Amino acid sequence: MNAKKVKLLIVIVLTLLGGQIVQGDSAPGSVLQGNKLYNQGNFNEAIDKYDQALIDQPQVMEPKFNKANCYFHLDDLAQAIDLYKEVAAESKDMKLVAAAKYNLGNSFFQQGSRQKDSDLQKALEDFQNSIVYWRQVLEIEPENENAAKNIEVARLTIKDIIDQINKQQQQQQQQAEQQKQMQEKLEQLLEQQKNLAEQTKQTQEQAESQQIDQQQASENYNQQAQEQSQLQNETEQTANEMKQQIDPNDPKSPQMQQAADELNQAMDKQYQAEQQLKNSEPQAAQQSQEQAAEHIENALKTLSESDQQNQQNQQQQNQEQSQQQAEQQNNQEQQQNQQQQATEAPDTTAQEILDKEQRQKEQRQMLQRSPYQKVDRDW
Repeated sequence: MNAKKVKLLIVIVLTLLGGQIVQGDSAPGSVLQGNKLYNQGNFNEAIDKYDQALIDQPQVMEPKFNKANCYFHLDDLAQAIDLYKEVAAESKDMKLVAAAKYNLGNSFFQQGSRQKDSDLQKALEDFQNSIVYWRQVLEIEPENENAAKNIEVARLTIKDIIDQINKQQQQQQQQAEQQKQMQEKLEQLLEQQKNLAEQTKQTQEQAESQQIDQQQASENYNQQAQEQSQLQNETEQTANEMKQQIDPNDPKSPQMQQAADELNQAMDKQYQAEQQLKNSEPQAAQQSQEQAAEHIENALKTLSESDQQNQQNQQQQNQEQSQQQAEQQNNQEQQQNQQQQATEAPDTTAQEILDKEQRQKEQRQMLQRSPYQKVDRDW
């Protein structure tokens, strides 16, 4: 299957079955007026006329189907889906039932296409629903080539969606591992900084109690200054790694930036402590070291809170997805209990026929350009 054929099939997917207003044995004047308005593209006005027809003859399904077509063209897919479902469930005309189910597949495909850039999981569910309804069309009309071809296109699209979801999950796992490593590094920096502050305090106490002379104390302070300088370099390296992980499109970016700012403030205090140790100012150095430790601890706390929030959000998303999958499975089971097993369309090899990003753009452009088929007959 080449790229050109795929483009053609996507246009077919979005073409309403027949596209025309369904005929009936008789029709009131309001329906005739609605058909003319539909032909002219005045879908809101046509809806008013179909509503009047349904008031006069609520048991007639054709005006409800035509009304659903109007909502489809108005991009109100939720309304269109509800009406198509009512027609499919209530009509005794199997041709009309097949048309409603076909258009349900179109509506879910269109809805899924809209979700691709914002919610891949919901898009996947919509594409799966489109296949369910096209298969039901094949139960009624096994010769329906459009339904079979649309299933092939939907399968290719679903494969692309699943690939993107897997890629996102891998990225999330990688980010989670990077954040875990970052937290462990901050814990090490915090422990080292606290140890240095304690060493400075011990040297000062030993000097004051004359356990060591001033020369020995000065040598200790110089050694601690070197260790403080090394720790500052490690802190700077960690801050740079953290900044590299900041993604403007990632909701965690503000927390990551806040943690990096805390490390910058820690480095300032570490530098002050180093200079104060070189000048044998242990009390001031200890205070700077403790302040540096406090900033590192704030950075660690910020990342930990962000990680907890992400875990809660992920758990909530998993719960919502599980509920949606359970509801979808229940609906499918109910539909299968009411109807025979769907005729399987031939499998299509899922080839990487187009660059994924380019194909998404082309699909969106085709959706926007896809024309409706005008009414060619009246009631």
